[in-house]
Amino acid sequence: QKLYDKVPSYDSKIAFATMERELGKPVDEIFSYITPEPVAAASLGQVYQATLRSTGETVAVKVQRPQVLETVSLDLYLARQAGLFVRNFPALSDRLDAVALLDEFAYRFYQ
Repeated sequence: QKLYDKVPSYDSKIAFATMERELGKPVDEIFSYITPEPVAAASLGQVYQATLRSTGETVAVKVQRPQVLETVSLDLYLARQAGLFVRNFPALSDRLDAVALLDEFAYRFYQ
């Protein structure tokens, strides 16, 4: 089964360099096979199919897009500021605490 998304992938050379930096080893030391191009791409990253050299297990390797942390951080900050502003309007803020919702999302995102 294939995953589909309309988000274009980014350069696999960048993704492989990210994997090596994060894992502390060359990709070919960890995987006996890895797809040269992603099998899926999304707004936060892309996914490669690989086979672990140590066990032969087939795995999905998710790699974050470059600068995704900075982009999401700015988006969360701006959305939180809007949520704080909305708290001045009880007709809106009584129905949904956007700040609490964003804080919970951010807590889980940064874990």
